[in-house]
Amino acid sequence: VEKRIQTAHYSGVILLGHSFGGRIAALIASRRPSWLTKLVLYGAPVIYRPTASVQARIAIAKIVKPLLPTRSSGNSELDIADKKGLGAIFRRVVPFDLTAELPSIAAPTLLLWGENDTAVPLAIARESKELIKGSELKILPGAGHNAHLENPTLFAGMVNRFIQT
Repeated sequence: VEKRIQTAHYSGVILLGHSFGGRIAALIASRRPSWLTKLVLYGAPVIYRPTASVQARIAIAKIVKPLLPTRSSGNSELDIADKKGLGAIFRRVVPFDLTAELPSIAAPTLLLWGENDTAVPLAIARESKELIKGSELKILPGAGHNAHLENPTLFAGMVNRFIQT
């Protein structure tokens, strides 16, 4: 994305990134603030804060894994990535944390989050709002991680209102 924007000499760019795409959009916004006029981060795991249970599973897996005959991690997504030879990339991408980069985002930023997002909890949105100066947090009531599918009218309305103001 960054290369495409640079090569095409776009100006007045508005980036919208959902989930992992939000990480990419936030990284670009922090590195190239002059390119963007607006940024929308939607259910974006830009901050890595694993729960205590996730931290415990990781610690146990590191101890137990060498002792087991099977190579299953207990995480189906990681197991699929391992089978495809992408496990090392998966292990680097999941904990990728943009906490230090978020204060560099200068574009007006809308943080859109589903009220019931379990993939990227609201705590991440709230912490992101504190780190991105002047950002605005809008919570989609009753929605989860894919609010654009659950309530597309409300989602589109919030994005349109932000872009036009």
